[in-house]
Amino acid sequence: MKSDVVIVGGGISGLSLAFYSAKAGFKTTLLEKSDSPGGSFNSHRYTGNNTEFWHEMGAHTCYNSYQNLLDIVDACHLTDAIIPREKVPFSLLADKQLKSVFSALNIFEALKSIPNIFSLKKEGLSVREYYSKIVGVNNYKNVLSHFFNAVPSQPTDDFPADMMFKSRPKRKEVLKNYTFKEGVQSVARAIAKSKGINVFTNQEVTGIEVVDGSYAITTKAGVTHSASTLALATPSAVSSRLLQTIEADISGHLGLLKAASVDSVGVVVKKNDLSIKPVAAIISPDDIFFSAVSRDTVPDDNYRGFAFHFRPGESDETKMRRITDVLGITEDKIVHRYAVMNTVPSLRVGHREWLEKMDGMLAGKNLLLTGNYFGGMAIEDCVSRSLSESDRLRNG
Repeated sequence: MKSDVVIVGGGISGLSLAFYSAKAGFKTTLLEKSDSPGGSFNSHRYTGNNTEFWHEMGAHTCYNSYQNLLDIVDACHLTDAIIPREKVPFSLLADKQLKSVFSALNIFEALKSIPNIFSLKKEGLSVREYYSKIVGVNNYKNVLSHFFNAVPSQPTDDFPADMMFKSRPKRKEVLKNYTFKEGVQSVARAIAKSKGINVFTNQEVTGIEVVDGSYAITTKAGVTHSASTLALATPSAVSSRLLQTIEADISGHLGLLKAASVDSVGVVVKKNDLSIKPVAAIISPDDIFFSAVSRDTVPDDNYRGFAFHFRPGESDETKMRRITDVLGITEDKIVHRYAVMNTVPSLRVGHREWLEKMDGMLAGKNLLLTGNYFGGMAIEDCVSRSLSESDRLRNG
């Protein structure tokens, strides 16, 4: 099968790159190893008792500062599907009780430290170095660090502070934070149906070769796709492995990056079986899970859903016991469960220098790399990287 561009990986990075590629007039093929596109855009569906309930297993919300994403949403005619998220709190689980995150802060320490925000620069500092000086060492250690860890579901002390949260221009006519009527995966589905994009699911790529100046991409099913341009939108370790025989230097540079596995378990419970007040997420310091993100931001008449993001290595029995303990229910009250494993990058101070070298190595090549390990892990960072790579493709 011959295309202009073959993209490996159907998460939001691969899909947005496919959107830009097709828009520029390139015949585009996207290969996704799972049975549906989306990656962390995973709005898992449960159908029972003549009702349908979705809840997020990866990305949970979008913001009006995601301008590149919103441009794609507009182009895919999904603007009318944007809905608000209910204002429910993030809660800290301490001593078996749910508390507000801010109530756990030492106000005197915070007031003493917060003036540093006006003079301290994030560049070159880790999350721990920067925020310990903004809220105080103990506030950071006891409260804020756990909130930060919940974002990428891994310890974030050594993350670059300037890549954790970013200030971006906003589209003020759009809700500040929002989701979609059918969850964020509806964006993935809409992009996949765009004109000029051929999406093949259940297509795990096992090998890449260069044949007569073109890339030959072979899948586990034995199908070979050919293209003059190859794009990889997979975790850095996967991209490194696939490029090992054709781009050893780039493969080695990708291999320098670290990543973490996130073991996520979603549960659906009847609304009347839960006594916990509505929450956006439950954060439990030093627990076996980083967060339990709730569907309460989009209330349902019958069900509530939670995605528990666990540290890897726990048994199914241990995870289920912790879920029922946190929710205060017995296991028979769980009407549906679903599990998924995701990979997220572990960024470190000095990443920008890594990125500059990576882009220098890619210059002049018909090889595009996109993903959540370039400019940052936010949805907009992924889309922005795809946009810049598509510009390189067009300007070839």
